[in-house]
Amino acid sequence: MKRKFLVASVLAVSGLIGGAVGGTAQAATTALVTKPTADASAKKKKKAVGVAGSATALAAGTAAAPAVPQLGVQMHAMWEMYWNGQTPNAMFDKHLNALAANKVQIVRVDMGWSASQPTSAAPTTTSWHNQRLNTVINRIRAKGMKVFLTAHQSPLWARPGTGSNTMQFPANAASIKPWMTFLAKNYGSRLAGIEVWNEPNLAEFTGVSDSAARVKKFVAVLKAAYAGINAGNAALPVIFGGPAQTDDVFIKQAYAAGAKGAFDIMALHPYQGNQTKAPESTDITGKGRMTNLPAVVAAMKANGDSAKPIWWTEFGTSVHSNAGINQVWLYGVANEQISGDYMVRSFKLAAKQYPQVKVGTIYTAYRPAAGISVHQYGYRLLEADGTVKGQLKMLKAMRDTTPSR
Repeated sequence: MKRKFLVASVLAVSGLIGGAVGGTAQAATTALVTKPTADASAKKKKKAVGVAGSATALAAGTAAAPAVPQLGVQMHAMWEMYWNGQTPNAMFDKHLNALAANKVQIVRVDMGWSASQPTSAAPTTTSWHNQRLNTVINRIRAKGMKVFLTAHQSPLWARPGTGSNTMQFPANAASIKPWMTFLAKNYGSRLAGIEVWNEPNLAEFTGVSDSAARVKKFVAVLKAAYAGINAGNAALPVIFGGPAQTDDVFIKQAYAAGAKGAFDIMALHPYQGNQTKAPESTDITGKGRMTNLPAVVAAMKANGDSAKPIWWTEFGTSVHSNAGINQVWLYGVANEQISGDYMVRSFKLAAKQYPQVKVGTIYTAYRPAAGISVHQYGYRLLEADGTVKGQLKMLKAMRDTTPSR
């Protein structure tokens, strides 16, 4: 939601954004689902728009439990904190091992266009950043987890003006297409999907202050990205850029601007507008509540997309004191037990009421405290030394006893 993946000053120095794909060579393959023929974009192919579940791996005594979405976690795997030159450091391995040991099934990794293609010249697999990407892919796959990328952050040559902020849409949406083709062609066979942009409903991540202009620019980027991904690997799912919260209005506007046929998976970042409220709460208005999902489902149905899956590509519950905090959207909860309980209840809410939700991705494996708010720091599931916090332990317990989709 209102958290930055990277501060601009750090990005300018090191290009700390990255992506990867999950699962072992066999265990991480995605389940193929035939693309609905009613979709205007269906021409000649099938796309992997789901991920294989785990119900059969559970004991017979738990098989009757409603299946929850697959458990995902955000990992900033390409940030400098995880690297010694071109080699992942000890913290990288500790965190990756902890995610795998706690039964995380899919990893979301943010991938910066600005670092992957810093000039208008064609990107290459031999550049330092893209070599790191390949390493991240292989390391995560080796642990049996799938990965999807969130592709965002425009390079200087592509964005409007000469500002240093990478959190902007490109000046010309078509300029993203070759990069998307590059990613899909070189890494797509190992990806569960590519999410096109991060929280495109916010000015913070798009550089566009006018909401009407913002949605139009996003749809143009989405269409260009979809064409590019299809050119590189027609079987690779394209994930709608998850808007902050359960923003049905933005999704309706995106459909009106022509988004239909330009994605295979709908995405949301269903943070509660007040995180002290349980996920089942209905006393928060509009998009700021997880239970606004039926409005999104209705919008998809109205546009002929009711068969498409939904992924929660980022959400969580931060742990910190609210003393001195005046903005409700920056509230956290008092302890790890409450946070973990709310996360587990979110998955179980989806199991009971939202069959469309196939993946739930928790923010975040880890972020260092330096330079960020207590709210952002409070989202972490791991400590720097690999210590597993209570929330992740509770999610593992859910995985131990509950089948997944």
